[in-house]
Amino acid sequence: MLLQNILSKIYSYFPGINKQTIRKEFKHAFSIKKSNEDEALSEKELAVVSKLITIIQKRRLTIPATLFLESVQPINYIGSQMMVFFRPFLTYFFTTAEYDTFQGLLEKRQGIKGIIEELEKIDIHRKDAKSAKEDSK
Repeated sequence: MLLQNILSKIYSYFPGINKQTIRKEFKHAFSIKKSNEDEALSEKELAVVSKLITIIQKRRLTIPATLFLESVQPINYIGSQMMVFFRPFLTYFFTTAEYDTFQGLLEKRQGIKGIIEELEKIDIHRKDAKSAKEDSK
């Protein structure tokens, strides 16, 4: 009864709103966008990922970075929002445009998965080159 009174007051203040529009808006507000698994990373995103991979490899942190990314994959969106908060401190490694691209990449469900795949590709190529170098000796 109380809810009906509240809704009737809302309807009186906003004549364009009815029960169907409220229901439609709430359904849209709490919907979850379905991820497109086949969606590939854009050229800008690949450039930022390759720069990140270069930083990781220079410090020889490929395995810890992969483990970290695998563990935080379920909360990637929260991490992207934390990046908004820490932006003034974290733009040391990237330019502002690259930082924004990286943050947008983390908002996607397949963003971290793409970074992990690129890390693994580079690591496999490095191991193949190392084994070929050892075989030639």
